[in-house]
Amino acid sequence: MSPVAAKVPGVVIRGFHLQKIAPGSFVYSPTDLTVFAASAFASWMERLRATDKNHPALAPRDEESEELKLVARKGVEHEATFLASLRAEGRSVAEIPRGESDAEAESRTRTALASGADVIFQACLTMTPFRGFADFLERVPDAAAPGGYSYEIVDTKLARSPKPYFLMQLCCYAEMLEAMTGRRPTRIHVVLGSNERRTFRTDDYFYAYLALKKDFLDFMAAFDPSKPPEPDPTADHGRYATHVAALAEAQDHLVRVAGITKGQIKKLAAEGVRTMAQLAASRLRRIPKMDDSVFGRLRDQARLQRSAAGLPEGSPPPFEVISADPDRPDRGLAGLPPASPLDVYADFEGYPLIEGGLEYLFGLVVFDGGTSAFHDWWAHDRAAEKLAFEGFIDFLTDRFARDPSMHVYHYASYEVAAIKRLAGRHGTREDALDALLRGGVFVDLLQVVRQGVRVGAESYSIKKIERLYRGARSGAVNTAGDSIVAYHGFIESGEPRDWRRSERLRQIRDYNLDDCVSTAELVT
Repeated sequence: MSPVAAKVPGVVIRGFHLQKIAPGSFVYSPTDLTVFAASAFASWMERLRATDKNHPALAPRDEESEELKLVARKGVEHEATFLASLRAEGRSVAEIPRGESDAEAESRTRTALASGADVIFQACLTMTPFRGFADFLERVPDAAAPGGYSYEIVDTKLARSPKPYFLMQLCCYAEMLEAMTGRRPTRIHVVLGSNERRTFRTDDYFYAYLALKKDFLDFMAAFDPSKPPEPDPTADHGRYATHVAALAEAQDHLVRVAGITKGQIKKLAAEGVRTMAQLAASRLRRIPKMDDSVFGRLRDQARLQRSAAGLPEGSPPPFEVISADPDRPDRGLAGLPPASPLDVYADFEGYPLIEGGLEYLFGLVVFDGGTSAFHDWWAHDRAAEKLAFEGFIDFLTDRFARDPSMHVYHYASYEVAAIKRLAGRHGTREDALDALLRGGVFVDLLQVVRQGVRVGAESYSIKKIERLYRGARSGAVNTAGDSIVAYHGFIESGEPRDWRRSERLRQIRDYNLDDCVSTAELVT
């Protein structure tokens, strides 16, 4: 992830958005391409902002959340760690200083390219009308190039897997490097948050990049401040998401129907159904190329959400139980297993912003003898994670041995995915976990809710669903994002590792306990 330099008049903000360099003249960054690919509306707004920041049509940007700020800081740290590893290998590194003018940065980059440095860090690459600062250029042997070497692009990203837009950015850097050196890199590389390096053939993606670039430049050439594009509410509008969501609400757009897909919206619109109200009141018997049961589900969902619109803020949303399917008796509420006195209600907290991620809190609630108890296993490093995972699995194994009809209830797939990952990572409790999985111990309540209850809410997250059976939450930590930020604050604070002596850990524990209790209340 490229760092963002301070804004300097006439200079591209590194790795961020387009900048006006003269009346009617702009320089674009590779990130501008990916903004356009995700949302033409956001791209248009960024162009308008660069043209006239006081224009009446300019939509406000969302404030950057603490979680996003944290991710940005961790991205810079990831980049610095990779740079240190290259130096530790004894490679010569030419670093292009931040804060210089673009002309100075480009000149230093050309000098570094000619010198044959092993690595060039923050290389300023340019090809009118694009300019960007590549994380790393790595020297590779190239018999056909002057001097017998050329360079390949390496970018650092915190993600656990490559994203398509990464490759579009890297292809843009590759084309700029080709314009400056006459050699297009054969390969492009991404160093993920796990420190895994993923390598791709440039030509496998280069022509898709060229098509995207052409569309982007055509879009910018046709820019008219008086004609904003209609935003697609299904797209990712980045820091314009709140503005577009307000537009979608004002338009009663179908995107607000819980569980609807972009393809389903298109099929409904083709039949003249373009708003939630139209869907809720539709008398159409069927929609071409859409299963009748899917159409019925979407129509009922729209009807319930419409009926919830006039309720006071914070009121429980309307709901209805979905009739059991005689052909699938294991689905929905009918699929809930009988209660066991040894049932468990679980929730995990994870910190994804270190190599491989860290599952730092395994929490669960039980009701032994009719009295509730909360059990928690903490881990602040990899060794402790192994011990906490073993303690959690041993606890479940003991209860399963005493009553094979017991179950572990959780909401959504995170917990099961995490324990499978941990068993493989640490090479421990694999047989015990396999026995639990084969025994059908884990019950995903999100699937039960989706199949068994229809709720008049725009989301089926537990925070929305729990409005049916409990009041609003309170506390310093109320979301998964809050917990990540709070745990990072704990890491930096130097507070004791015992939650009894750390205010941040206590807040996270309270949040985890509340999630476990909510999961139990949902079942009961």
